[in-house]
Amino acid sequence: MSMKFEKLDIKKHSPYKVAELLYETDQSIFNFLYGNKANAAKILEKLVSLGGNNLGHENIYVVTQNEMVIGVLLYFGGNHHKFGELKFLFKNLNPVDAFRFLLIDLKDSLILSHLNKCDFYLAGVAVDEEFRGQGVGSLLLEEGVNMARKRGCERVVLDVALDNPGAKRLYERIGFKVFNKRSYPWFRGKVGMFNMELNLK
Repeated sequence: MSMKFEKLDIKKHSPYKVAELLYETDQSIFNFLYGNKANAAKILEKLVSLGGNNLGHENIYVVTQNEMVIGVLLYFGGNHHKFGELKFLFKNLNPVDAFRFLLIDLKDSLILSHLNKCDFYLAGVAVDEEFRGQGVGSLLLEEGVNMARKRGCERVVLDVALDNPGAKRLYERIGFKVFNKRSYPWFRGKVGMFNMELNLK
């Protein structure tokens, strides 16, 4: 059965499955803050379903097979940061969870790409473990680049963890190049990213 790239529809697709895949995009920090995948996915599912935030359903496309979500793409325009996000978190989450997401934002600000107004940011790309190696990741990236072109963006930007060489190779095959490398000490360890770009000009 063929794969389909489509806008997330929370009435048709499982927000919880999407949340589980979003967990995979930054599982070390989610495990640090929530202990395990199930706890993190419950909060992520709420944010996906509510919308109106950086993880909301309006910012997500999915790859499906037989209506089952097997891959996700979370994206932003370059000017998305971050006006209103703090208010949203404290209005819709309990104070402890809102503070946890502020910690995630703090960590991200130290290592993620700096965006320009005309950038298109692929904030999260994840594929169900059972479907890896079948072209799902490539489809997500290619469609993300197509979306950026249609919007007249000048650059597609993404970040990949320093310890994820497989993903870095995939992005390089699509045409992305490293333009910066950022790392920072974080709770007795270190977090870091390759900042990667694909110029569309």
